[in-house]
Amino acid sequence: MATVVAMKSYTIQYGGKELELNVPARNVRAEIQMTDFPPVTDLPGAIIDALEHPIGCTQLSEQVKAGDKVAIMTGDRITDKMLGVRDGIGFVLLDHLNGLGIPDKDITLVYAGGMHGNTLVIDHLGDELMGRVRTIVHDAADDSHLTFCGVTPRGTPVWINTVVAKADFSLGIGEISPTVHGGWCGGGKIMLPGVAGQLSIEQNHAMVLWPNTSFLLLEGNQMRMDMEDAADLAGLKMKLDVLVNSKAEVVDVYAGDFRQEHRTAMPKAREIWTTRMDPTDIAIVYPGEGRERALGSSLFASLEAGQYATIDSGIVIMVLSAVEGWSAAGPTGQHASAPEGMHLSLEELARMLVRRDEDVRGVSIMYLAKKALASRRMFLVSEGISEDDALAYGFAFSTRSYEEALGKAFDELGQNATISTNIQHGIGWRMAPWVEG
Repeated sequence: MATVVAMKSYTIQYGGKELELNVPARNVRAEIQMTDFPPVTDLPGAIIDALEHPIGCTQLSEQVKAGDKVAIMTGDRITDKMLGVRDGIGFVLLDHLNGLGIPDKDITLVYAGGMHGNTLVIDHLGDELMGRVRTIVHDAADDSHLTFCGVTPRGTPVWINTVVAKADFSLGIGEISPTVHGGWCGGGKIMLPGVAGQLSIEQNHAMVLWPNTSFLLLEGNQMRMDMEDAADLAGLKMKLDVLVNSKAEVVDVYAGDFRQEHRTAMPKAREIWTTRMDPTDIAIVYPGEGRERALGSSLFASLEAGQYATIDSGIVIMVLSAVEGWSAAGPTGQHASAPEGMHLSLEELARMLVRRDEDVRGVSIMYLAKKALASRRMFLVSEGISEDDALAYGFAFSTRSYEEALGKAFDELGQNATISTNIQHGIGWRMAPWVEG
């Protein structure tokens, strides 16, 4: 009589259809999941309370006075549900500043997108919020709107948007979640890269070549520390950061000195975004419905998450349809091909970073992806990426069949190989393991 193997099944969206990923239950040691907390019941009240009972600095009402020019910065991590709707963060903050004697005419809202571009401005800010106060979109490449603020201890010259640099009071709004640049979003990152000049951003992002600049690493992260030193030079007075659940609802609000409020929030941020576990032999990674149709949109964080979830000799199986190829269609309706750098070696990308002869931010992202691909045997399960392209990017194996990929991993590592799953939904594509030590 044949032995029946109990399975754990995960149903995912895969190129417009449902695909079931079956994993032998006896092999599963960890399921990396987002920890959902309930949303705050009174968001306006939580915002005001955080501003008037800040962490590590005096309350907002004591820091601003009538006649002050105020710059408010926000980036592309904040959704319109938090910022640009009535009772969202933006309107609550403006109303509160009005009550403290700062009229709308003395407030400038700065979209702090760094070098991400400005395609999400209206989605994130909304017409009503943008129409209420002067709104500018930071352009990192426009030297005429930058002010030099000094050089960080790690040698990064700091140019900052002049409106922010010259303001009497600057306040940033952000969200804390994992990122490949600086370990975690939030805190002083609103200044660099948020409202910094291109040369400052490139100098900072080239620090991916330094040790201790990885995804999820905070303390001792050289890139993060450089960002925070830049925020000191630029005079960031206060930061308001939120934590969100899988539905992008605010579950907690922190405000104050940008370092101290960020560190205070980190234990809960880690509880939300990471799962404590021991490394496994195999990691199965699915980046979620919002990103699975294109490889480039989820490659970097997913690969690093898979890397940290596995032992040095482990295998990461990345499952996504990539039916749109490398990236989704742009305004022309054309799908972009992979950047040329994805066909280069880690050494060649390192040379490009040292020479600064290309888009350093883009090269730094490719460098991190190739570094992760070189650290483990990475298998790709997709429909939209050819085997030749996958191998050229650095994947060890490519197939259209999930079952074939899992079978090959078992053949290489044994039928008792331990497995962790990182199969996400909603905004959880940045979910990752938290491995002690």
